[in-house]
Amino acid sequence: MHSVRTWFGIFSVDDGKINSCDLYPKDIKVLAGRLQEMPEVLECNEVCGIEIRSLAKDWGFIASENEYDDLFRQVNIEYAMMQVTASGSDEHILIRFIDALDDLDKNTNALSERLKELYDLHFPELRLKGEPLARFISKYGVRNDISNWKIEDEKILERARNSSGMELPVPWVTRVTELATTVAGLYDNKNRISLDIEEYMNNNLPNLSAVAGAHIGARLLGIVGSSKKLASMPSSTIQVLGAEKALFKHLRGNAPSPKHGVIFQHPLVRESPWWLRGKIARVLAAKISIAVRIDYYSGIFDEDIAKDLQRKVDELHKKYPKPRRKRK
Repeated sequence: MHSVRTWFGIFSVDDGKINSCDLYPKDIKVLAGRLQEMPEVLECNEVCGIEIRSLAKDWGFIASENEYDDLFRQVNIEYAMMQVTASGSDEHILIRFIDALDDLDKNTNALSERLKELYDLHFPELRLKGEPLARFISKYGVRNDISNWKIEDEKILERARNSSGMELPVPWVTRVTELATTVAGLYDNKNRISLDIEEYMNNNLPNLSAVAGAHIGARLLGIVGSSKKLASMPSSTIQVLGAEKALFKHLRGNAPSPKHGVIFQHPLVRESPWWLRGKIARVLAAKISIAVRIDYYSGIFDEDIAKDLQRKVDELHKKYPKPRRKRK
């Protein structure tokens, strides 16, 4: 005697004949949950040569074939929704926040430029930009209120008194201050998200974070989609992640092979002499590959990976203090 599982019940079979059937509750969520536990039952189309649609009717699970089709459709929809929900993870949230951080960067930079253009008409001598300018305006406003400014820097006060800028009309004073407050709030959001990304990476992918840095590691995850995919990639692929356009140009024969992608932002690569960047990027990619695999498969932090990376980079600096001469 053996059992045959279907999406609506379990049949006991002996000698090629069905002896009994244990039907599941006719509840869509329960049935979808069973499918999630054993999705292979969807491959079962018949038992002892009898189509399961007929068996469902014969054993009293449904009253008609139309009811079977409707119930089977609803169960599959619920099962698909459960699969989508189950496929989500903290890493997917992390990747969405990386995208959000990029959007905040673009929007904040654009609005900061507009704010500076506006305030330069009013107080061009201030010489602030970006976040410091937004916070200054949101706190002190315009020169119309200079008597209320509590600033220790006398140079700024002196510049404000003798500024060559125009006086802003009253309605625009409020708008400029509101815009500055909005931009300062965007900077606050960006900083909070950045700290959250660092905390997640340090807690969940400590080796990758130690080797690549929390933000570069997070961006690599964002490009490939998950730590599982990143852990399965060779270091040569990791080295050029983020340089896909340059790689395609190279494959078409229109450009040299790219030596680095996102990892160029790593201080060990970016701050090195140009003739060492490719070599250091190769070493860094190899260590990233090792680090993410340890994070994914064991989760144990190994501080020696980052130390070995620094040692190999130091060796490259000593070995190649000057660029090689090209052979004639």
